[in-house]
Amino acid sequence: MRKTVKKIIESRVFYILASLVAALLFWQFVVTSVNPSQTSNLTFYVQYEGEGVLGAYNLRLASDSPQSVTLRVEASTSDMMRLEQNPNLIVDVSGIREAGEYDVRFTFAAANIMTGIFSYQPQGGVSNTDNTIIVRVNRITGRTMPLSAAGISYEIAEPPAGAYYIYVGGEELIEPESVQIDGPEEILNQIAVLEVHSEFLSSLTATTTQTGTIRAYDHDGEPLSDEDLQEVTLNGAPFDQAAVNVTVAVLMAKEVPILPDFVFGAGANAGNMEHSLSQDTVWLVGEEEVLRDVDRITLERIHLDQIGVVSSVRRPINTPHSTDIFQGGIDYVDIDIQIRGLTEMELLVSYENVHFSNLPEGIEAEVVIDTIRITLRGPEAILEELEENSVTILINLADFEGRTGALVIENFTVQVRDYDPEIVGAMDLPDRGIAVNLRRR
Repeated sequence: MRKTVKKIIESRVFYILASLVAALLFWQFVVTSVNPSQTSNLTFYVQYEGEGVLGAYNLRLASDSPQSVTLRVEASTSDMMRLEQNPNLIVDVSGIREAGEYDVRFTFAAANIMTGIFSYQPQGGVSNTDNTIIVRVNRITGRTMPLSAAGISYEIAEPPAGAYYIYVGGEELIEPESVQIDGPEEILNQIAVLEVHSEFLSSLTATTTQTGTIRAYDHDGEPLSDEDLQEVTLNGAPFDQAAVNVTVAVLMAKEVPILPDFVFGAGANAGNMEHSLSQDTVWLVGEEEVLRDVDRITLERIHLDQIGVVSSVRRPINTPHSTDIFQGGIDYVDIDIQIRGLTEMELLVSYENVHFSNLPEGIEAEVVIDTIRITLRGPEAILEELEENSVTILINLADFEGRTGALVIENFTVQVRDYDPEIVGAMDLPDRGIAVNLRRR
């Protein structure tokens, strides 16, 4: 036995093994002395990978998913330095397919950190398993919702003393009128109304635009909190940063007179004609800069030679550009007209008393019929004295250049010798016309 032990000790193999053991002990001494192990609390920033894959499944990381975590790390001095220089954790969420909470494994972004060199203890934001982080994933949905103007408040200014107008508020205009809202499905299902809030502090005298904010209300009319809405977007922007333009149209309302426009004739004149209007003023509404210069509404013309001595004529109220009739006002006027002291009489006029003017060159004209029946109106005493030769008919052919053949001329002038048309004149009645023939010479 002693010989065997002595033989082993004296052998070359023994010295080689003893040298290796000594070298390992020396290396351990060097490592623990030169690169000793140390313990430290390190904050790591979380880098999520695979968020694009989540989007393909209508999923999104919840905003409360950890952005940083603190780990108590025990590692060698050199590894600790590398961790401090690159304090990031990689969390891959690309494998998640449903909404919910998940323990997701993380890895250190620092290279060449070998398992077994360090240890770590989870702290705030990290799950109970020592190499996973709790993340929450929401299902994202979206829809288009209109914006309510219920939260817009303003006051319309009173006009100055003695003013002939008032200020009135038009509709509240919101731009845009609707928004695309996206966010967690469970939050969006709670939202019943999106309401625009905007308070105009000063009394308004003109159309004014300012920004407004948007608030979300549930089905019970209760507002959702900022915390509820932190993962909701409006038209792609965070909910609390979304803004809209609110315009309150402030208009002037002004009362202006209505004036008829009469064309006298056939014996009717200012002295023997009376009229009344169903309304002689109208309230108009529009922008102040437009309405300020409007001082009347003139109705479409009424040709008195086209109506009887007792007539009622309706004319529309044509409002100036960019104005309208205020709040349910009537948009027409009935004009009752009475022409006093006149009578009507039919008279046959010979073709010989028909004269042409502005005959086209090389054209001659003739009346096809022997007599033309016209209706005259005027004082009875004057009408009784008129004879056939007292009346002349003038036909202007300026608009018939190049035309030949049989024509019916509806526009012509009747002259009563020695009398102004406002004393005695012909009625411009429907279906009147004179048949003429134009031929080349």
